[in-house]
Amino acid sequence: MSGFRIDISWWMVLGAVLLTGMVGCTAYYRDGPPVYRSSYYHHPYHYHYYPSTRVYFHISSGHYYYRDHDHWKRARHLPPHHRLDRRDRVRLWIDADKPHSGHKAHREKYRPKAHYKHDMKRDREERSFNRQRHERYRNR
Repeated sequence: MSGFRIDISWWMVLGAVLLTGMVGCTAYYRDGPPVYRSSYYHHPYHYHYYPSTRVYFHISSGHYYYRDHDHWKRARHLPPHHRLDRRDRVRLWIDADKPHSGHKAHREKYRPKAHYKHDMKRDREERSFNRQRHERYRNR
């Protein structure tokens, strides 16, 4: 009888170890149903992508990523010839610290709107929104 109790307790310990490993699971959405990963997994980087100008904004660092001639550049302030518009913004969660590594796929999936027109007022508002979003992220 005592051997039976040892076997049950061994199974209980094994079950507790397995359940403890599953408690740390979290879910996040990435273009579809939730993907479950361990809570120790780094969460993907949150970006805003502007298809019309092909610019990425990294919310947590406050950097813009844009193409200048043949190279991708990262800068805190976007050059004035790039125009941003909230109507053109797409939220992306990317598992890389360089968003342009998947730019070809992003360009195919998120096409610029045909009726998109550049507006200085909307550009100022969007840049201000991005700065505020970064500040909120940094101060939390």
